[in-house]
Amino acid sequence: MKSVLLFTIFFWNAHLFAQKDFEQSIATKIKEVTVFITGGEVKRTTPVSVKKGRNILTYTGISTVVDQKSIQFIADKSVTMVSVSTAIDYLKFTDDNPIFKAINDSLRMYHESKQNFQDEVNAYQSELQLIKTNMNIKGNQATLLASELKAMADYHLKRTMELNKIISSYKGKQKKVQTRIHALSSQLQELNYKEQTHSNQIVVIVDSKSDRTINTELKYVISNCGWQANYDLSAQDVSGIINLKYKAKVFNNTGNDWEEVKLTLSSSNPNLSASAPILDAWFLNNRTVSSAFAKRKAVIVPQNRGYDQWYSNASVPQMSQNLSGVGGKLGADKVGDAVKITSIEVPQLSSEFPIKIPYSIPSNSKPYLVAIDAFDLPATFSHKAVPKLDKDAFLMANIVGWEKLNLIPGPSNVYYQGVYVGESYLNTCNVDDTLSLSFGRDNKVVVEKKLMEEFSNTKMIGANKKDTYTYEIIVKNNMGTTLNMDLFDQIPISQESDITVSVNEISSAFQNEDTGILSWKLALQPGQQQVYKVSFTIKYPKNRNITVKKYRTISAPSF
Repeated sequence: MKSVLLFTIFFWNAHLFAQKDFEQSIATKIKEVTVFITGGEVKRTTPVSVKKGRNILTYTGISTVVDQKSIQFIADKSVTMVSVSTAIDYLKFTDDNPIFKAINDSLRMYHESKQNFQDEVNAYQSELQLIKTNMNIKGNQATLLASELKAMADYHLKRTMELNKIISSYKGKQKKVQTRIHALSSQLQELNYKEQTHSNQIVVIVDSKSDRTINTELKYVISNCGWQANYDLSAQDVSGIINLKYKAKVFNNTGNDWEEVKLTLSSSNPNLSASAPILDAWFLNNRTVSSAFAKRKAVIVPQNRGYDQWYSNASVPQMSQNLSGVGGKLGADKVGDAVKITSIEVPQLSSEFPIKIPYSIPSNSKPYLVAIDAFDLPATFSHKAVPKLDKDAFLMANIVGWEKLNLIPGPSNVYYQGVYVGESYLNTCNVDDTLSLSFGRDNKVVVEKKLMEEFSNTKMIGANKKDTYTYEIIVKNNMGTTLNMDLFDQIPISQESDITVSVNEISSAFQNEDTGILSWKLALQPGQQQVYKVSFTIKYPKNRNITVKKYRTISAPSF
């Protein structure tokens, strides 16, 4: 009976031992990253040896800004996945990192030194206090000789000075030690923050029918990364070709460095819904369809807002600063580098740009330039001048074929004949099939607007006053080629019934009756000069003041 009982116990223990879960920690490298406008998708691959039965696979070194709902586990051989979860390892990174130990040892040493200095200061301060409380040196003697009094006074003075110098010296040493403690504490805090951002773990539980090696793949969506479109537009002359270099500034603040990864830039939304889409009504208005003049004139400057969501559908990072925190609870009290976020509009049909060569982008929030592609675009060049607002003529390039390149809005650096002209903003949402871009001022074209005083006057007629203004606009072509230019001016528009504006002369300009804008199309030969006159009269009640001139606000010194 005893033998049967022992055999049963042995068999049961062996059965329990055979059913024990097999656990292993797995370190992987990031192989591929798809970076969205805000956010990204990471792909890790590695072979894993699994045992027959239940296996608990713990993938370590994962970013803490993972969207847990997005985690996908794929194996190339038949295993049964039981569950996928995440867990933060709060202690492992401090145990394994020798830098933590070195900094903590240094902090301990400096704290001991600080305390030793404080003990010295306390001792010398006690002696100084003793001297101060025993100023009565006469004792029981009836009288005190002058020499004795002088000797004691000299001793007090000398010893007090010595003690004060010693105390000051130790306090100075304390201050230096405290500076080192502060520096090391800040370094430890920063290192602790960086280590925490990749202290996450993905725990995958699978069942296998046999011992085997499987190739595993982990994919998940992360925040705290993104990209901003950037462009270089350059032209060597007005021959009709513009070189466009399509680039991106990519930032990574996920806690994991991307080392030699296959990079893809995408304008799609990582938070795509699993529900089938439903079409809404498609309305056209002034916001979606602008006038031709407004399109040529419009300059869009992105506005900043706080990054207050895990992902914002129509946002793009601006690379002047960096993104704060690491998302979730970890790092919430840490005010880190911040990337400003601005809203842009991108096409509903998303685009992807696979990068041909591997890239390394460390997790430090700094923008890294990634080359996407380069194109030679056909263009026509012309000039534009608005002498009322600016005395210079501007060289304009009208680019066609740009809409086929899947561009998204972003800043662009403009170069002409190898010289940096300035920065523009390429807004691809508010233009038609021709993109007008300024290549800067052209000092070979002279444009001048001046008031002709002999033809400008003020007259009183009954209860009304008439002001006549006559302007002369001179355009001269100092280039060696024909000048094709759009010239603009304007006539004021009255918005009140007792104020009338009559046009005297506009030199054959096209006049927009609604806006009062005048436009001329010029074609001047080299060395040719053209003069235009604009004259109008304003009639209004004499007891009213009409301001014709417009003023602008600038900064100026005040003494």
